[in-house]
Amino acid sequence: MTSQQTVALIGLMFSLVSVVLSGWFSVRTAKMGHRLRIEAERRKDEETAIKAAEKVYEPLAQAAAELQSRIYNIVETGWVPLVKRYESHGDYAVTSTAFLFAHYFGWIEARREAVLSSSGKGRRDESVQQLIDGVTATLRRSESGDGFLFFAAEQRAIGELMVSWEFIPDSTTRLPHVDGYAAFTKRYRTDEDFRAWFAPVDAGMGKVSEGDNRRLIEIQRALVALIRELDPSNRYTFGYELEPIDLSEIGSVAPAEKAPRFPGKVHA
Repeated sequence: MTSQQTVALIGLMFSLVSVVLSGWFSVRTAKMGHRLRIEAERRKDEETAIKAAEKVYEPLAQAAAELQSRIYNIVETGWVPLVKRYESHGDYAVTSTAFLFAHYFGWIEARREAVLSSSGKGRRDESVQQLIDGVTATLRRSESGDGFLFFAAEQRAIGELMVSWEFIPDSTTRLPHVDGYAAFTKRYRTDEDFRAWFAPVDAGMGKVSEGDNRRLIEIQRALVALIRELDPSNRYTFGYELEPIDLSEIGSVAPAEKAPRFPGKVHA
């Protein structure tokens, strides 16, 4: 082989190596670019889910705060004094208590739908979901009868009955609407099928009137934990002390004999 042939062969080999390396780097660059795009989309999806969930944090925190406040007041004063306080307003005590449970379930459903309509899990929202699951689990189990006992499917069903969606004109954005007290009351008093969903409240009132507050205490403490995660700075729930009921203080005095001590706002 002549020197010219050798030089030509070496040049060809370098060319082949260059082509191979160029192809390898191109494939590697394409794969890295693909992974980066996927990662960017994943992060965007998570941010979208988080933002979707956070849109209902304020009304959800407020609904949970109002419910826990009513529970606290019932435990502190007793059910009978509460009924007497509102006896001039007919069935307000029972109806408004049922509403506060329904309102909470409505905003839970609104949050769930908001997250599902977006993409991604929203990892920062997982801690909120865990505490929501804790409230759900507390409401669906009981070792002391069926008072305030809502199975998970029943909680979802009530939430679905309470929430509707309003689309913003000329956009794909939709906003949740959860029925207020006026709409709820009309339906609660005229629709027997709707009212039947709240039999656990009626059963619970019977137990509370006998001085059995165990279920309410468990629910209130689970709600407070959720509210603290939803609104750690009290931005949405300003005016509520949001203290879990001290188990050591309950039961030493009959509910009807205890002096009223309301934490923050009282749901009238």
